[in-house]
This record gives sequence, structure tokens and C-alpha cells, in this order.
Amino acid sequence: MTDGDYRVELDNFAGPLDLLLHLIKKEELDIHDIPISRILEQYMHYMGLMKELDLDDAGEFLVMAATLMVIKSKMLLPAEEIDLSEEIDPRYELVQQLLEYKRLKDSGTVLVDQAHKAARRVGRPDTARPEPIKHEDKSLEELGLFDLLEAFSKILESIGHGRSDKSRRVQVDDKPVRHYVDTLQARLSADRSFLLSELMAGHDRSEAIGYFLALLLLLKQEVAACAQDGQFGEIRVLWRGASEQQQVEMDLADDFR
Repeated sequence: MTDGDYRVELDNFAGPLDLLLHLIKKEELDIHDIPISRILEQYMHYMGLMKELDLDDAGEFLVMAATLMVIKSKMLLPAEEIDLSEEIDPRYELVQQLLEYKRLKDSGTVLVDQAHKAARRVGRPDTARPEPIKHEDKSLEELGLFDLLEAFSKILESIGHGRSDKSRRVQVDDKPVRHYVDTLQARLSADRSFLLSELMAGHDRSEAIGYFLALLLLLKQEVAACAQDGQFGEIRVLWRGASEQQQVEMDLADDFR
């Protein structure tokens, strides 16, 4: 792809604590007793995906990775090398950060829901954010960046374009990111919805990455939505409505910098 300086900003999506909470929820782990080695391995997998997609600045994620490595090293120390006068679980501070961040996120979700309900009660349009699109068991709000990254990684593996596929041919893609945005937007406007796997089918790795970045942009602009068919079902991409198209056109210049 061209537009080499183009990046999807993660500010509106997620940070390192979001990734840790995602992994804890996904693996059904006890937040008070986090298996650091297991979490660190999966954390680094997601870091690799984000690096390949060139998603924003990885600085904060690298700091968290270093923190996890330090915690892991402390937990591997022999018992006789631990100062009993200062004995404390090396994970304690991280757990407290996660609990506080989760509490703030949960409170924020409640406030947003209350704002939507209040807007409907007084009969005024709620312009702050489009109404969540429901599809089967999950809504858009329950599908974060890392849900999408996980699904995208599995799709690449299933079509033979996984990161571990050493035999794949490197394809040079000279199409600008704008091409993928326009193509995806036109298809969504016409079809209204389709599976994420259908979007990626028949494309090489570079093209698949182009469409995934375009999808993130349309999600950021709230022109598209993603929903899941049940807890382990496929992810479906949905069109929010043609009325949003002009806003995307106005905002694209800010995102392609």
C-alpha cells in the first residue's frame, strides 16, 4: 500500500490496559491471580499484529510489555532471594491498575447508556453517538479492537497468510489506502452487511491488511459497525447508513496524514 505515513489512531480504540483486560476476559482468568507468563506470551502476539498493521505509536504497549517482563522475572526468583520484610506479590500494583481502569470503563459505559435513555425520554436526537447496532448476542460496544485483531489473525491463518507462513510470496501493493476505504464503503452501502471473512476472501496479505485498516477507519467514523454471531461466531460488518457518508468524506483528510 502507498500512503506510508497513514496510521489508524488508537486513541479512540484501546490502550495496553484494554488489551490486558481483553486477554483476561478471553481466557476467563482471575484478575487477582494473573498467570503472567501466559498473559505475556499472548500480549506479545497482539503486539506483533499491531506492529505489522502499523497501528499508531506502540510506545505505551512497549512499556507495558517491559512491565510484564519485570513482573515475570521477579516471580521466577528463588524464594531464598526474596526479602521477606518487603514480601509482596509482584503483580499487586498491576492488578490495582487493572481494577481501577475496569471500574472507570464500566462507569463510563453506564453513563453513555444513561445519556442515550435520557435523550429518548425528552424526544431530542442523540447526536453524540449513533445507537448501537444489535446483532444476535453481541453489540458493537462489546467488540473492541482486540476482538477484531484476533478475528483478523485467524482469518489470515485460515487463508494461508498467517505471520508464521514462511513460504508465502511477498506481494507489492501500490494501491493507496483511500482505494480500500472507497471500495469497502461502496460495498457496505450496497450490501448493508457481510462477514469479515467474506471481505478478506480471495485477497493476498497486503490487500487483506488494506481492507482491515479501511474497516478500522470506518468504525472510527461510526459509518460501519461490527457484531458477532454468538460468543464464538463469525464477525459481521454492518453499514450504519448512507447519511454518514458525507461526514466520512469531510474527515478523511484528517486521517490520511
